[in-house]
Amino acid sequence: MTKFFKKIRQQLAAENNVAKYMRYAIGEILLVVIGILIALQVNNWNQERIGLQTEKKLLSELIENLTVNEKRLNQSVEDEYLTAKSIEYVVYTLENKSVYNDTMDYHFGRADYSSDIVLASTAFETIKSKGFDIISQDDLRESIINLFDTEYGVLLSQTIRLENQFWPSASLPEFHKHFRIKNMKRNPNDISFGAVPVDYAELLNDDVYINMIKHRGSFRYAAVDFKKSALERTTILKEKIKGYLKD
Repeated sequence: MTKFFKKIRQQLAAENNVAKYMRYAIGEILLVVIGILIALQVNNWNQERIGLQTEKKLLSELIENLTVNEKRLNQSVEDEYLTAKSIEYVVYTLENKSVYNDTMDYHFGRADYSSDIVLASTAFETIKSKGFDIISQDDLRESIINLFDTEYGVLLSQTIRLENQFWPSASLPEFHKHFRIKNMKRNPNDISFGAVPVDYAELLNDDVYINMIKHRGSFRYAAVDFKKSALERTTILKEKIKGYLKD
């Protein structure tokens, strides 16, 4: 092709036809410009295709993270309810001066148990490192940021606040005062889980412990509300991403 254009230029130069030579030169320049524009457009299409593939991959990984978080939040909500129910049982037992039996030990132990929550966010961190603009839809991008940066952030900070402001200073000392722990693993699903009263008669008349455990019960229900809210938003975002990928 280069030899072909060179031959034409030589012929026009030999004919000494300036007008034809200029028209040819302009045409050749236009062809070069058009070629460059086409190359740039093809490159843009390739970049866009790669960007869409990366976006799809990251969103698919994000769905996996959200699925994990759904399971963890569901389990944590269930654990919080079980602890709250045990606390209600302990309060009822103590306020009604019930006769002690060893089936109470599980509930005494469970009343001091709270469910930790660790949320998966590896895909979100990857998106953040690459730049949030990789998510092309504004509304979806905003929803992702709001859930991981705001909703999950509030959940974790509130969960820590509920425990740190009360458990080390009020709950733990009373628990150590009145109970002997059966199992160091502190796993509620273990058959040996629980706590045995050191002096059940003294425990029955300790209003400080009863008031403390009531507060702890209210914190468990507050934790349920935080986690259920995060769970609902997690499911909503998961379905939103699925719909976006489908479209």
